[in-house]
Amino acid sequence: MQKKSFRFELLFMLGFLFTLVAAFGTFFLGLQMGIKQTEAKYAHLTDRVGFETTASYEQQDLVAYYYVVFQPYEQFKDEYFGLIDQLSRSDSRLTSIGIMKDIRSASRKQYDQIQAQSITVSSPLLQDAQTDVLKSLKLFDESIGRIEVGNQSGAQLAKLLAQDEFTKNAEKYGLNAQQKYYTSMMKWAAKSNKSIPADIAFQDGMSIKEWSNYPLAVKNKIVSDLMAGSHLYVSYLPQDMTAKIDQMIDSGKASSLKLNSVSSIVKVLTDTEAVHGKEFLRWKSTYYAAEFMPELPFFTEQ
Repeated sequence: MQKKSFRFELLFMLGFLFTLVAAFGTFFLGLQMGIKQTEAKYAHLTDRVGFETTASYEQQDLVAYYYVVFQPYEQFKDEYFGLIDQLSRSDSRLTSIGIMKDIRSASRKQYDQIQAQSITVSSPLLQDAQTDVLKSLKLFDESIGRIEVGNQSGAQLAKLLAQDEFTKNAEKYGLNAQQKYYTSMMKWAAKSNKSIPADIAFQDGMSIKEWSNYPLAVKNKIVSDLMAGSHLYVSYLPQDMTAKIDQMIDSGKASSLKLNSVSSIVKVLTDTEAVHGKEFLRWKSTYYAAEFMPELPFFTEQ
C-alpha cells in the first residue's frame, strides 16, 4: 500500500510539473508569436529599396523626418510618460481603465499620422527609423490589450505594463529609431566635414579624452548608441545627455568623482536622475556655439 501511495504521489508530481512546463512553454510561445506577427506587418516597409549615395541624408531629409515622424512620436512619448505617471497614482478602477484607454488612443493616433507619411528612399536609415517607430507604437497599443485590470491598483497596472514584453519591445524599437536618426545626422555632418567619421559606434571603455575630441554630431550618435544598448527609454534626448556629460567634465566633477570613462559618467547621471529635457539648449552657448549642426528645432529653439 505504501509503495502504491508513493508511486501515485510520484506520478502526480511528475504530471503537475509537466503541466506547469507546458503552460509556461505555451505562454512564451504565444508571446513570441505575438511579437513576430506585429513585426511581420511591417516587413513590406523594410523591403523598400533604398541605398546611400552622395545625395543621402541632406538637410531637407532630416527636417522632413523631424516633422512627419520624430515630432509626432515624441508627442506620444510625452503623453505616454504623463499617463503612466497618472496611472501609478490612480486609486480608482474606472480612472485606471480610462488612462489605459488614453494610452491606446494616443498610440493609434500617432501611428495613423506617421504611417501616412513617406520617407525618401535615398535615406534608408530614415526609412528604417520610420518602420521602427510604427512597430513601437503598435506594440505600445497591443501591450495595453494584454493587461487584465481586475481589482488591481493603478500602481500595480503601471508596473505590469512596464514589465510586459510588448512594452519592452516597444521601447526597444523607439530607441532603435532614435539611434538611426542620430546616425543620419552624423552622416550629414560627415559630408561637409571630412574630419567627422561617417560611421562610429560606442565602445564601453571609451575614455573622457577620446570623447572630448569628438564634435557634437559624433557625441550625440555615441549617446544614442549607449541609450539603445542600455535600454534608456526616457523623456530627454541624446543631446541633453551629451550636454550633461560635457558639463560634468568641464566643471571638474567627473575628475573629483574619479570617473574616467563615458560609461561611468552616464551611470552617475542616470542613477541620480540628473539629466532633464532641454539640457542641450541650456548649455548650447557655452559648449556648442561653434558646432556644425542641422537646422532642426531641438537644436535651434530657445
